[in-house]
Amino acid sequence: MSVFTVTKNEAEAFKDFFPEDIYSNIEKENYYTLGAFDDEEFVAGVLQFFVGFDENKGTYSRICYLYVPEEFTDGEIAFLLMDEYKNVALESGISENLVEVLDDSCVFVYAAQAKELCEMDSIKAASGKNIYSISFIDNLEFIKIKKQVANGVELEQKRFYEDEISSFYKAKDGCALLLVKKDDSENLVITFLGCDNPEIEDRLVNLLAYSVKRARDQYGEDVLIRIEYKDYLELASIFKAIPQVQPLSAIAEA
Repeated sequence: MSVFTVTKNEAEAFKDFFPEDIYSNIEKENYYTLGAFDDEEFVAGVLQFFVGFDENKGTYSRICYLYVPEEFTDGEIAFLLMDEYKNVALESGISENLVEVLDDSCVFVYAAQAKELCEMDSIKAASGKNIYSISFIDNLEFIKIKKQVANGVELEQKRFYEDEISSFYKAKDGCALLLVKKDDSENLVITFLGCDNPEIEDRLVNLLAYSVKRARDQYGEDVLIRIEYKDYLELASIFKAIPQVQPLSAIAEA
């Protein structure tokens, strides 16, 4: 197993493992991209991170994208990529507390500012009908919806999620839920998106559009929104809702 920096020279070999916008960042100023090969030289995962400067914090780094193909999720690819990322960031002089760290069980991470997500075609075309923030419902109603859509996924109590940004859909044809948390860096993290009826999966993009636009209105267009997943079955919901974030290899497999 080998992990190394991906430059423009190697980028073509990795192209299918990135969505278009992330691929275009390779060797762009302040963006750094890592790739992993397995022992037979198959692409086993990719990670891209951004290094920036904040007047109040100083130099920091954050992960823009992580993707580990499903056939490699039984290994330690995410751990190796994130370990190499942390080593590179720390060796570059970035303070440890300003190096973003994620759970190494993640198989997919995508991060963008609210304004960038709002410009995606699927988000712009979405409807807000019957979509509301979970601040409109009490704990009992939240628990009912959560049980219907969880499908075995362990979800936390309502108070752990961003009340105004997390959203739900409920109508005669079923219900759906999108849950958002705030991390230590005040970024918004989408941790769950699901519904209780496969026939209303097209409503999921409406939840995403509602929450992304609400985040923009509440926190400003530059607020960072991160999507992260540990499970490929759940990840399929995101890919269907906003195909612009999925790697080309996932499109080929669909």
